Amino acid sequence: MYKFEKVGQDFYGVRTPSEIRLIYGGKCPRCGHEITVPNLEDINIKPKKKIPAVL
Repeated sequence: MYKFEKVGQDFYGVRTPSEIRLIYGGKCPRCGHEITVPNLEDINIKPKKKIPAVL
C-alpha cells in the first residue's frame, strides 16, 4: 500500500539516495555532513536471523 505524503509527489516507495541529496542540497539537515551516494563496497547484505519454530 502506498500513500502520497505531500501535494505534487509523483513517485511511490522510498526515495533514492540521489533524490534525497538533491532535496537537501547535498547536506544532512540534522548534522550538516555531506550526503554521498553509496557504492557497491558500502553495501552489506546479511542473512536474516532465523526465528526458532514454536510448536
